[in-house]
Amino acid sequence: MSSPVRKYRRDYGEGHVIEDGSDRETSDYVNTPQEDADNTTSKSSWPIILYAPNLMGYLRIVLSVYGFVSAIHQQASLALNTWIAASLLDLFDGIAARRLNQCSKFGVLLDILADNILRTVVWISAIVESLKDNDERVTAKVCCWTAVLCLEWTTMVCSQCNQANSGFEHWKDFQKGRKAPFWIEAVFKNNFRSIPGTIALFGLFVAPFGSYVWAADRLTKTTWPWKVLSEDAALLLIRSAYVGRLLCVLVECWLCLEYISGLIHHDVLESKKKKR
Repeated sequence: MSSPVRKYRRDYGEGHVIEDGSDRETSDYVNTPQEDADNTTSKSSWPIILYAPNLMGYLRIVLSVYGFVSAIHQQASLALNTWIAASLLDLFDGIAARRLNQCSKFGVLLDILADNILRTVVWISAIVESLKDNDERVTAKVCCWTAVLCLEWTTMVCSQCNQANSGFEHWKDFQKGRKAPFWIEAVFKNNFRSIPGTIALFGLFVAPFGSYVWAADRLTKTTWPWKVLSEDAALLLIRSAYVGRLLCVLVECWLCLEYISGLIHHDVLESKKKKR
């Protein structure tokens, strides 16, 4: 017996959902985190703010800030290890949410905030350390890192506004008939379980961490990466991560532009209706 047919949709992370209008098997249907929360049939009796995955989210934010304080106090090894611990917790909160039946929309938002806060404090720490150098290329480098930070938060704002649009499940509701480019599909295929997806995730997290280690600890070499990597190998790893981060930038730009163009298209339609 064949599986029921549903409209094919793919979650592009942080609230971005693309629908191409085609009919495919249920196994191809990918729920958004919000749908997972809505479809939970047996909610936990715990208060939502005390759900285990949400407690992990709070801890991730605390660890991120603690790592930032450590970085400010020139404790590069402690800062790096603390941030890595915060990153590893991200691997378990989603599992805990499903296993303990503690999915929630608040948890989805908290997870996104924890991710962004972690990467933000790492990038800022890298910027602070880089500004101590007399390298002529520091200005260009710091400007690029700052632009990445701004784009990350812009993407988050667009994605959350996307979910909050009154009368629309998502912005694609007023942009029917369009689908994501093949390279976007390639990145998100099988929940990032693809070569482009792996490269993008690698760049998303390794680029800020590598930039900080290079800027803060290249001379003293007190952090553990220097115990397993030569300077040339570390530089190659960081540059490879920048390639992945550039891929993320392209995806983020596409998501933001699509959302903004959707809003403009919607406003144009509303304006035409009022003139009739």
